[in-house]
Amino acid sequence: MITKFKEIWGKTDDIILRYPMVLTTALIAAISAVVAIEIDHQDNQFLVTKLAFAGCLGISLMFGIKMLSQRIGKGFLLEILGAAFLVWFYFYLPDSEKQFTEVNGFVIFALVILSHLFVSFSGFLNKKPELNFWQFNKNLFINIFLTAVFTGVLVLGVVLAILAVDKLFDFNFNNNLYPKTILFLAISGSTFIFLIFNDKGIFQLEKDGSYPQILKFFTQFVLIPLLLIYVTILYFYAGKILINWELPRGWVSYLILIYSVVGILALLLVHPLKEESAKSWVKVFSKIFYYTLIPLLVLLFVAIFTRILEYGYTEPRYFVLLLAIWLTTVVFYFIFYKKATIKFVPISLFIFGVFALIFPYVNAFSTAKRSQKTELQQILTKNQLLEKGKINFEKAIQDSVAIEIANKFQFLNERKQQAFLLNFIPETHFSKFKKILEKERYMVNSEIRISFQNIIKSKEKMIIRAIIKVCFLTKEIMIFRTTKNLLFLAILTFKMMNN
Repeated sequence: MITKFKEIWGKTDDIILRYPMVLTTALIAAISAVVAIEIDHQDNQFLVTKLAFAGCLGISLMFGIKMLSQRIGKGFLLEILGAAFLVWFYFYLPDSEKQFTEVNGFVIFALVILSHLFVSFSGFLNKKPELNFWQFNKNLFINIFLTAVFTGVLVLGVVLAILAVDKLFDFNFNNNLYPKTILFLAISGSTFIFLIFNDKGIFQLEKDGSYPQILKFFTQFVLIPLLLIYVTILYFYAGKILINWELPRGWVSYLILIYSVVGILALLLVHPLKEESAKSWVKVFSKIFYYTLIPLLVLLFVAIFTRILEYGYTEPRYFVLLLAIWLTTVVFYFIFYKKATIKFVPISLFIFGVFALIFPYVNAFSTAKRSQKTELQQILTKNQLLEKGKINFEKAIQDSVAIEIANKFQFLNERKQQAFLLNFIPETHFSKFKKILEKERYMVNSEIRISFQNIIKSKEKMIIRAIIKVCFLTKEIMIFRTTKNLLFLAILTFKMMNN
């Protein structure tokens, strides 16, 4: 027992010395999360929350930098650059929760994805064998799974122990103790466990190992059959579109992306088996998969541009379009390039992601702002709502148009386009909207709709409201409580809407 304890303690000592920056960022994130809970609803809470965000991002970033430094050296310089980036990220985020917008959320999400992609290839920018790259990521994947299991057991065990002490000995712990414990262990504990599994780093992770049988079974008998069912459904839907000659529904783009990404993941999982003659099904699947994507890519672009041409660019539509372009690049790369390498997948996606965030003028945020400005101007002009460049709030307007204008005001205001929006506001409303746009951004949508004084309700809404009003007036609302009569109401409403 003493020997085992010494062994664990010795490994702990090695982990602390080998990964100091990873552990430091994890500890900062964990402590900040605990403090943020402690000072809930106080003015400076979000400053601490920002520190937790930066620390969490730093865990994967610093681990990727460690893998890179183990390969090329210059560890101290790389860690300084990583720390400088995290400091920038902290100050990039707004100082209060009220100023936090969905744009900040998109940036955080994108940086988390990019930092994990960086880990996958940071140690393989040179011409190391492709099998080493696969082994490294396979072992990382397994270690992440084991970390999740161990952390789950650890958190559950500690929380149950605290609960038992609280209930059995009447300690009456503060309820905040539980989320504090969960967050601290989930962040710092999981990081430490993950580092123990990875131990020596890249040189251990890239070592050759036998192909996991459970992975082979999962890919061969679960993942690939599901993909075949999925692609069959998508092809039938494509056939339905051609027969009916109709535009695809917007959400089909997400289904195609899911099929594509999961399919590429399946190919990466079975990559080493392509060289085994006994596993000819892997070669067949590898060749067929990319060809099955070509018709779906056409459908994907039609679905994406249907939405963009109708409503303009937003950040989600931009990212979906970028993923479609990346996917097309990957498909043609593996079809036409004879010496294709699987390293191309994460590296190319990383480059596309960086492009979307920082490339001048055509990044996601600049494109979305320009597009929605144009859309707003076109709506106002098309509906003849402008008089001398200002919105006439007294003109008659369909409720759907009022909602669309309000949504675009909300969208652009969250992207700090107040000066542009105020150009459309007449003098009679200027002071009110100036205050709302600058200080009360959550009220922008409702205030724009309220300001229109002559909104024409759509036929559908008028019919539904009329039916509800009749029901209340005749005191017969009780009859609609049963499923049968609710169905009757739906059918009646549908018939009236089509008359």
